[in-house]
Amino acid sequence: MTQGADMLALVVASVTPLTPAIKAFVLRAANGGDLPPFAPGAHLSVSVRTAGASGQRAYSLVRPHDGSGSYEIAVLHEPQGAGGSAWMHGLAPGAVLAAHPPRNDFALHKGDKDDKSGQQPLLVAGGIGITPLLCMARALAAEGHAFDFFYATRSEQATAYLDEVRALGGTVVHDGGDPARGLDLRALLAAPRRGRHLHVCGPRGMVQAVVDTARAQGWPEDHVHFELFAGALAEVGDMPFEVRTLRSGKTLTVPPGQSLLDVLIAAGLDPMYDCRQGDCGVCAVDVVEGVPDHRDHNLSPREKAGGKTLCTCVSRAKTPCLVLDI
Repeated sequence: MTQGADMLALVVASVTPLTPAIKAFVLRAANGGDLPPFAPGAHLSVSVRTAGASGQRAYSLVRPHDGSGSYEIAVLHEPQGAGGSAWMHGLAPGAVLAAHPPRNDFALHKGDKDDKSGQQPLLVAGGIGITPLLCMARALAAEGHAFDFFYATRSEQATAYLDEVRALGGTVVHDGGDPARGLDLRALLAAPRRGRHLHVCGPRGMVQAVVDTARAQGWPEDHVHFELFAGALAEVGDMPFEVRTLRSGKTLTVPPGQSLLDVLIAAGLDPMYDCRQGDCGVCAVDVVEGVPDHRDHNLSPREKAGGKTLCTCVSRAKTPCLVLDI
């Protein structure tokens, strides 16, 4: 496998089934050396094979960096996906793969360890979204830092790291696929306290519900932190916007709740894309006119400030119209 200058060559040290659909992978440096450190909430962007092509998939690191020379990730097999998770599930110990060094777009905000006013972080996970939050909880517990931890899944059989979460004092709720039987978000997020930070990761619908409830309950925007494994959350004030495609000569409308990428595909265009979550940058296109509303994790701050490139899978527009060079 060809390695870029900044890529890590990793060997699969072990593969452990956690549920019928989730496997844990312990990875070590292929050359036996040390691995770059990381903070809780970080992920690896792994090179995978999908339908004969290469792509990137982001997998959160499950255990805090401890100098042991290994990383742990967990992968949910998604039969309806593009094939990246199936490729990962086909790996056996000894397989070598490539990944970018850990990157953190979902940092842990701890508050003051010695504060007695209830500022301990609130961690809320849904399904495979447990991975970054378990890393956070383990790090907080190791430091003796108080926190509150909630985990929603469909069933006990579908729950990865169940014993670990309970050992950390987490509350686990099985909803059978019915959100009404799950976490009581209004009660959970009632009476936000100054200095207390909310961290949530999981399926888009669950994360959207948590974020919307937190906003309605008065949580400050900069105290609500989330990460998705696909797509971008709708934001308050999202409006429809127009897109003109310079080369194909189309004029399209992107409504709230639908991605620009999906609108381009529905219009019969053939845009390049891969991860659909703003990580890989494959879907980036040039912006000729208009101001993008960047919601990706790939473009650098300088590129975002320049406004000349847009990731179509997650980003929107700050102006009524965008003209794209596609």
